[in-house]
Amino acid sequence: MDKLGFGCPFSFLAGKPRSTSGGPGFLDLNYDCYLEIFSYLNALEDQLNLGRTHPLFRVVLADILRTRYEKVNVRLLKSIPDWEFLLQLCGSEVSRCEVPHGRWDEPFTYPFLMLLGRHCPNLRQAVIIFMHAVTETPPESGDRGHIMQLLLGLPRLTNLTLIDARSAQLCQLRHFSNLEALDLDGIDPNLSNASFQQIFENMVCLKRLLLNFGRDRMRSHQLPLLADKFPNLDHLTLENFDVGFSKLGEFKALRSLRLISRWIAEVNNDFYRSVVKSTGNLQKLQLISVRVRGDQVHHILAISRLTALDCDNWPAQSVAQLGELQNLECLALDCIDSPANPSRQLMFLVKNCKKLNHLRLGKRWKMPAEDTLSRHRILGKSSQIISGIINTCKWVLMEPPVITASVTPTLSAIPSLISYLLT
Repeated sequence: MDKLGFGCPFSFLAGKPRSTSGGPGFLDLNYDCYLEIFSYLNALEDQLNLGRTHPLFRVVLADILRTRYEKVNVRLLKSIPDWEFLLQLCGSEVSRCEVPHGRWDEPFTYPFLMLLGRHCPNLRQAVIIFMHAVTETPPESGDRGHIMQLLLGLPRLTNLTLIDARSAQLCQLRHFSNLEALDLDGIDPNLSNASFQQIFENMVCLKRLLLNFGRDRMRSHQLPLLADKFPNLDHLTLENFDVGFSKLGEFKALRSLRLISRWIAEVNNDFYRSVVKSTGNLQKLQLISVRVRGDQVHHILAISRLTALDCDNWPAQSVAQLGELQNLECLALDCIDSPANPSRQLMFLVKNCKKLNHLRLGKRWKMPAEDTLSRHRILGKSSQIISGIINTCKWVLMEPPVITASVTPTLSAIPSLISYLLT
């Protein structure tokens, strides 16, 4: 109660003796008054301390916390008793936790994870950020994989992110048989090839896999060997992979593929052939800093079921060819160079992609004003684009519109186009 200081409108309650005349006391206030009192306590620790003072305050605080802490970070509180009290009040609402973890954090991290297992039955996502010593390969200790054993104690964990995990932690992943989403941001080069394969032995439930190979790019050549382990894999992200690898693997259920390169790079033709051959259900393709050559366009056009395409290095002369993707609903496009006859290519594209709902054009897309004005009426009459928001294309980022005067007439002539953007 010391926190109810002079700046608080309820401070008069702190120093007054309780009246015996039958008037309302501090514990007789209504629910809204208690909410107002808690609103003046900015620090979470202060709110917890007030909640401990009386069962009535505990009930009010529980209502407040349940709406705020669906996602938690271990650094939010500095003491385990505070964490235990908070999770007793709102642990059932916690669905995601983030844990920066180094060897010096073990005395705090381990009890925290045990509290999560005890009080958070609905926690489904964990993000573990490993922080290591400055040396390249710090000495291993017998306790290095213990944090993974504690994560196994989270009963409903289905989504796991490991950032900069070492081989001792990665090897423990083979015990996580209920995972539906796994994000490995950085793979330890000291991990043997056999151990890398064993990580995924029991992950038949996995639907989303994100692999950032980091310094270990050559590890991406083992990807085809993983295909049989993921019969239900729906989405695959490959980041910092070796651009020379030529085979994706037989991911029969794959519907979404994202390739991310740290620098602009080209993937070879054999890789695109492998994608077409082994992913018959592919619907979404995202190429970030991956340059597509003109002679490779036909491989992408062969993915006939493609509904969403995001490419930031498309050949300028091949924009119109995207009109062959008749099922395309969402397109984010930037070209290697400024497109030739951009208005003509855009007109052909939107005329043929009759399901197109979202269009995003990149910074290198320039269209002369006189060219767009001449096609205003033609494009407006011929477009048959179907309206409707496509929620399945969330991974194509739509930013606040910044449309130049030169391109606006052409695109605004398409009344059914839900969103368009020139960045």
